[in-house]
Amino acid sequence: MILHTAVQHLSVLLGSLFILNEGQLSGVIKKWGFIMFNEVHSLHSNSLLLITKPSLQATALLQHLKHTLALNGKLHNIQRSFDDIVSGSIVLLDMMEADKKLIHYWQDNLSRKNNNIRVLLLNTPDEYPFRDIESWPHINGVFYVSEDETRVVDGLQGILRGECYFSQKLASYLITHSGNYRYNSSESALLTHREKEILNKLRIGASNIEIARSLFISENTVKTHLYNLFKKIAVKNRTQAVSWANDNLRR
Repeated sequence: MILHTAVQHLSVLLGSLFILNEGQLSGVIKKWGFIMFNEVHSLHSNSLLLITKPSLQATALLQHLKHTLALNGKLHNIQRSFDDIVSGSIVLLDMMEADKKLIHYWQDNLSRKNNNIRVLLLNTPDEYPFRDIESWPHINGVFYVSEDETRVVDGLQGILRGECYFSQKLASYLITHSGNYRYNSSESALLTHREKEILNKLRIGASNIEIARSLFISENTVKTHLYNLFKKIAVKNRTQAVSWANDNLRR
């Protein structure tokens, strides 16, 4: 089990020995894709915020992720308010511990942040609707409850490289329904509606062909829009464009 492995890693890190049986591991954070291109980040510019119900297992998981990914990190009680989210944070929110009231609270809380945070849902139920996932602000990845620890670590490594982490079906849905971002900079006022649509799709990893198909335009037209878009926001490539989008878009 994921948490059993995480606890074993924590015991090594702390230089102490403790054993949890399978019964003790049940009923808490359990198991956690597809990687999509985004922006390159330095490991040292990010911090990890695990939002869940505090427990020995949650602490073990956080320590394991911090050690494996070479990140700073902290655990926050999902039932308590929290406003001081550091710029560049990767927010891991445990859906297993979130009821409707908490989901609404955290969606509202995170929607007011515009400091380059990335939100990932952990332990997401397989039946959680795509439209509800889309409503999460700064959403960059979804780990389902059936996914194992290896997939979680691989996915987080992708996030640190500037990628998104979505299943193929979810990625296709987001590419098709990615027109609802709000812009928060003066440069964005210079962009046309079509350029904003294309920037939204770049942000979630769409290729030129995927953008063309979803907007019913030619691939050459997409390239023309990208050229104009890059000039307006003063970037040289897709990576920099996505970085600009991450800094200037809210949901």
